[in-house]
Amino acid sequence: MNGQSSPNAPYPSESEPGNTITQHGFKVTTRKLPILKAEPIERMTATLGIAPPEMIFGDNLASIKHEASGWIIEFNAWDALDKVDKTGTSMLQVAHSKEWQSTREKKHEGITEVVKPFDWSYSTNYKGTERSESRLLEPSNIAIPLELLKRPDPIIFFDEVMLYEDEMADNGITALSCKVRVMPARLLLLCRFFMRLDGVMVRVRDTRVYVEFDKGEVIREYTAREDKYETVRQVRKHKTTPSSAHMTKRLQKLAMKGRDVPAQLRDPNNLVELLPIVDKSLEHVVLAPVPIIQSSTSYRSLTTSPSVSAAAQSIPNTSPAPDPSPSARPPKPQPHQSETVSTTQKLVAEVRKRAPSITEPYIAYGACEKLIKECSSQADYTIPQRYEKDGVIPKTADGQDLGVGKGWWYESNPPSLHPALGLTPTFSNWAQVTFLHMYTLTVRFRALPASAAPSWHQHLLDHFFYAAEDRMVRDHNVYSRMIRNKYLKDLFTQWRGVLAAYDEGLVKGDAVLATAIWRNVFNGSEDVNIKGLGEVVSYMRGVLKGLDGMNDEELVRGQVVFGDPGTQRKFVELKSRMMDMLPNEEHVGSAT
Repeated sequence: MNGQSSPNAPYPSESEPGNTITQHGFKVTTRKLPILKAEPIERMTATLGIAPPEMIFGDNLASIKHEASGWIIEFNAWDALDKVDKTGTSMLQVAHSKEWQSTREKKHEGITEVVKPFDWSYSTNYKGTERSESRLLEPSNIAIPLELLKRPDPIIFFDEVMLYEDEMADNGITALSCKVRVMPARLLLLCRFFMRLDGVMVRVRDTRVYVEFDKGEVIREYTAREDKYETVRQVRKHKTTPSSAHMTKRLQKLAMKGRDVPAQLRDPNNLVELLPIVDKSLEHVVLAPVPIIQSSTSYRSLTTSPSVSAAAQSIPNTSPAPDPSPSARPPKPQPHQSETVSTTQKLVAEVRKRAPSITEPYIAYGACEKLIKECSSQADYTIPQRYEKDGVIPKTADGQDLGVGKGWWYESNPPSLHPALGLTPTFSNWAQVTFLHMYTLTVRFRALPASAAPSWHQHLLDHFFYAAEDRMVRDHNVYSRMIRNKYLKDLFTQWRGVLAAYDEGLVKGDAVLATAIWRNVFNGSEDVNIKGLGEVVSYMRGVLKGLDGMNDEELVRGQVVFGDPGTQRKFVELKSRMMDMLPNEEHVGSAT
């Protein structure tokens, strides 16, 4: 709500910072102040050259800033009104104003006084004020992934800001407002201009700004819709054009529900899908993504130990080195710089103690979101052609989209000391490597209290499906919900198979585990990299050992960082003592 929240509250000024939230390097700010007084209105009139609307919130704003690059987009009333036609020579506007005048002249004498020599409807095609010292939004064909916005993700910030409004001499309404909602992985800002001129026209112009935090990607979509007032208002029973028939069906539904159809015409949310699109544009920019800053508490690095694997290590490097002996346990985490437990921490601990059934799902949700990001980043890949105009995505021999991957799982000749596995950067390989890491966490979750473990299992799987669906939409252009659901069902079936296969290998030994990894990660290929397969087995055993030594407090905070599987090459190349126990060829020949 604009204005003061309490009669005793201090009168805010334009220097008021407003409400602010920073999420992964993107700072969102909203400011809501009272209607402008006489002096600022006179200054605005002189600056813009037109009389402002009846209700003008000139100090209000909504902005998104990428702090690393300095890129910013802001929505304010001054710049929006500066986009209004100040000449009144637009043929479309003049025609409508004459029609509006003719419908009202019998009831309101002297109506011509209302029609100013400018666009008196204050219609604006304002898309925001963008500033940057480096990259700016550029025309693109990349659409906002609406399916990702339909997820039931928690909203951590929401606000609505009114910029201006006018009742057009009691003959309609024109208004410009902004809404912004911030979720853990993305945000959406909607700036909507709505104009309803009774008996003449209904118009909606939407500017949406979508931000994907992890990729530093910004998409701006502008859509203009409008139609004649009577076309929208009338409910006809005979057949008409497809667009008006769709509107008729919608308005008939409203009428059958006992709703006042004229009242519905005052709500743009009921009209936006009924109006035909007259203009649309898409713009896109990728800013440098900001890495998520973790807390200062030490993290466990899950690498492997020389026996079945390498021992778990600690981060930062100031932590004491682990004992390299086979029986060594992972070192205990280093204490926080301050041993003092804050009042907030005590309160949270007490709430968790008294109401575990209420708090556990929220804790599991946030921690599993961090954990699935760590799992999915191990074999991450990109498809550069997806962001190129008229780009053609290359395909593998079996028809999968071929991406570009970095790291041990993909690179054949990486710039590192550890030879890579050389997998093909595809969606299916990404999913299988992610499954492998998810399995290690699932095993660790089984050691949690029986009442808490199911929630952790479910949230981990849910976040994987979110990440998988996100990748389908953004990198592979799979916009059909039906097709995505089919892929997700296949992934769920694969996950159940992975659980059974890896559980069997975990119990029966490395040979069985290697077979399970060969079937899933290497897709049963005859050209499997044998040494690489051995490294994966050794790495997986080491991760499980590292997680086994991790205390629950670290785990529930999502403090898991996986190591480099390539470090296992030196252990895999060691000759097993069992090789000396095998009979040689000469002995076998003489025996036969």
